[in-house]
Amino acid sequence: MRRLFIVIILISLVACATPAQRFNQHALDLGFKSEKVDSAQFQHRVFLSKNISDGEILHVYLDGDGTPWERNRWIADDPSARNPLILNLMNQDKMPSILLGRPCYYGFNQAMECDSKYWTSHRYSKQVIDSMAHALNKWLGAHNFKEIVLIGYSGGGTIAILMAGKINNISTVVTVAANLDVARWSEFHGYSALKDSLNPTGQVALDVSIKQIHFAGKDDEVVPLFIIKEYADSQKNAKFFEMAGKDHVCCWQEGWPRMLKLME
Repeated sequence: MRRLFIVIILISLVACATPAQRFNQHALDLGFKSEKVDSAQFQHRVFLSKNISDGEILHVYLDGDGTPWERNRWIADDPSARNPLILNLMNQDKMPSILLGRPCYYGFNQAMECDSKYWTSHRYSKQVIDSMAHALNKWLGAHNFKEIVLIGYSGGGTIAILMAGKINNISTVVTVAANLDVARWSEFHGYSALKDSLNPTGQVALDVSIKQIHFAGKDDEVVPLFIIKEYADSQKNAKFFEMAGKDHVCCWQEGWPRMLKLME
């Protein structure tokens, strides 16, 4: 009975944990370290891979939008991802890697400077993009990497494109199931326009020296393949890959090692 009681208590504690706490615990379980980086406006969580060390190339992962809304009706108190897919992808990467958290995610949603608009209408706003770029360049300033590869999943891919031109030593931007035309995506789903967010489509094209790789799931109904392909076709130094058997969430983890080789 005593053991059963302990198990019940542990299950209750897990159930009461916030999305940010569960996400952070999963990162720790994978052996990642956690740091905090401040920008001029926000705080950012940074998770470091087990093999992190200064060197030639650094992979910088950016997560999706997480859960901006509960049941598509109520603004979420904590937008941190319920599915730690991005951590599981990074865990398979043999290159030195970090996950750069977005403003107000991973435990900072109650910070004074945070407002729910930064994970809803302003999720890709200039304030968010500038803060992400500032935080990453600040972190990079304390380390020594010659090439930076941004890898963004879903909305993280949107942010990767928008911030790429602001990052020191950037060489490549990789997007996975990314919303690369915010206006058309909103129209396609019948959502309210994200009027206070930037849109990769319509921005000045990235410098041709920055290589772009865009992966789209053939069965993705959240970000349809055509949105990603049309953006990739508009860029000068971009490659587009249609990935069979993948939708917006499934099954990127299973195919990640092969996709990492395609990035080389």
